[in-house]
Amino acid sequence: MSQQVRTLVAAALTFVGLATPALAQAPAQRLVDLEIAPPPCASTAAGCCSAAGTARPFASAPPATASCETCPFARSRSPSTPTPIPTPRASRRRGRLVFAREYGRKVVPYTKLLLAPRSRPSDRLAALPAKRCGAVDPPDCRAIEGSALAAMELSGRWVAQSWTYQPDSFPGFRQNEIRLTDVARTDTRQIAAMTTGLGGQTYLGPSIVSGRVTFFRACQGDPGGCSPADSGAIRYRIADRSYELAGRNEAWTAWAYDGAAAYHVPSALVCGEGPGSSSTDECGIYRHDDLPWRTVDKDRIR
Repeated sequence: MSQQVRTLVAAALTFVGLATPALAQAPAQRLVDLEIAPPPCASTAAGCCSAAGTARPFASAPPATASCETCPFARSRSPSTPTPIPTPRASRRRGRLVFAREYGRKVVPYTKLLLAPRSRPSDRLAALPAKRCGAVDPPDCRAIEGSALAAMELSGRWVAQSWTYQPDSFPGFRQNEIRLTDVARTDTRQIAAMTTGLGGQTYLGPSIVSGRVTFFRACQGDPGGCSPADSGAIRYRIADRSYELAGRNEAWTAWAYDGAAAYHVPSALVCGEGPGSSSTDECGIYRHDDLPWRTVDKDRIR
């Protein structure tokens, strides 16, 4: 199972609060059944994080629980500095880890080689700019507030990030960005950006496969807010900055791509337990082969 698919499984389990899934070969390419059970890892589980959110160092390797992977790298700070809170937005590939820490309302992404000595600090990755221009009306430059790093994916030297944030003094709908940077912070790009409206527009992913960043534009509030003309699976080629689209309008909650197939978790109405939710019998991880990619202009995506 590829890293992107493992990440999707972890996201699905986090969303519905489930235990380890049972693999199944069910009709309609349903790969994994999700059964309601207690969450597999709380913030204080596995001896990883203390109740206050600070980390206790490990003598050797961190535990296998994915949501606690970043804890060994969160070091104590002086009383005058905010306490770093380890977060589960992590990706590991070929001896390198990318992860994020929260300092109050500020989110900072980092990277670290797993074989680096503990005395060597983690390296900061590029993140959102301090201000965003043209994201509001009138199109002046305003400070970014309330930023959240929804997901990261590492492949080689590249790190794809999914961000949400609010421009200063602009309450209401959030802004969304897919960004690409490298571990040396020499190349940072905004790949896609949009505003969340009543449709609950959301980016799912990203995945990096064969020199392309792939993600999904879903409408989790009202699928009618998305159109196959500009929503669904989106693929960005790093080398020439071109875009491809496999259009759909869906309300899915998680999505990943491994280069050969796409995987998704259905909407909250299928997997949730609240009012209006349908039977959880349909909740699972589904596979789609042969996505109908077609080249589109970047203005269609951005």
